Amino acid sequence: MQSLRVVTVVVLVVLAGACASYPKQHTKEENQQDASFTFPVIGDIPYSDSDRKVLHEEIVASIKAGGYPFIIHIGDYKGGGAPCTPEEDEAQLALIETLAPIPVFYTPGDNEWTDCDRHKDAATGRPASELARLVRLETLFFTEPVVAPEEIYVRSLPNAPGNATWDYKGVRFATVHVVGTGNGRREVMGDDPAEAARLADKRERDALNWLTVAAAAARTENATALVIAMHADMTDVKAENLGVACDSAAASRQETCDAFVALRAAVRRAANSFGGPTLLIHGDTAPFTLRQSFAGDEADNLWILNAAGDHGVNPLGVPYGVQDATFVSVDPLAAAPFSAKGIATARSAND
Repeated sequence: MQSLRVVTVVVLVVLAGACASYPKQHTKEENQQDASFTFPVIGDIPYSDSDRKVLHEEIVASIKAGGYPFIIHIGDYKGGGAPCTPEEDEAQLALIETLAPIPVFYTPGDNEWTDCDRHKDAATGRPASELARLVRLETLFFTEPVVAPEEIYVRSLPNAPGNATWDYKGVRFATVHVVGTGNGRREVMGDDPAEAARLADKRERDALNWLTVAAAAARTENATALVIAMHADMTDVKAENLGVACDSAAASRQETCDAFVALRAAVRRAANSFGGPTLLIHGDTAPFTLRQSFAGDEADNLWILNAAGDHGVNPLGVPYGVQDATFVSVDPLAAAPFSAKGIATARSAND
């Protein structure tokens, strides 16, 4: 019981921050009166001119017409094979400004930082520094807090951009900065692998702590549901590496470990600790699915949504992914508490 009390104190301190206000505590019955709602999720788009057209002419238009309370952006605002340029960053900033005054909770994807070393830095002739890219993202997108109504009580994890939490209609939300490319451990081409590993360790500790805080906050507030959003598909691991924890970063394309062992277990613990309906939203891979399979870390109350996006055509000419973003609906009292459909296509997850 002592550890539970300690976690509760940590939750109160983190969520209260430097502000005197704190979310009013509600009973479960009071929270249930707020019933269902819908919010948009954007990620893994745009990768092409066609994507950009759909994003701006259909997806953004639908979102702005709908009066949604907030938007979650799970990263990959550019294709992984394209160079990381100021123009791509400015386009993402412009998207956020276009969507205003709707708050956008952005957590980075690998395409805009860990994959940037696939191309050379023109100034040095060496692979670009992914760690320098992350610093740039922090400067561009996380220097100022998200502008949102005070009643949703947005709080961020200090010195850990991409980790935010808020409350809406009795549902606790959290973004967690976890990316593909082995969560920054694989294919480290433009930086010291030891330094990349050290920083990956820190990001993982931050993510693990933030998941604990989110679950404890959900319990403390009598939340009716818990929604966690990140970029990485933590089930996208080679079978022979599944469960083999990483202890370093590799300057190669060979993945010899499972970078998500501790993080998957932490999501499962968060769901079990909270006890209510829990949704993990991610991008990173193509299938548009809502499922409960989670690479061996399942929980009866845990659902996993691979959001729409990641659209393209493979070398054989076969299309993959869904050229879209996602409307996510939450109804904590329903037998199926979460549902998802495409914003532009109206396609349901799993169709």
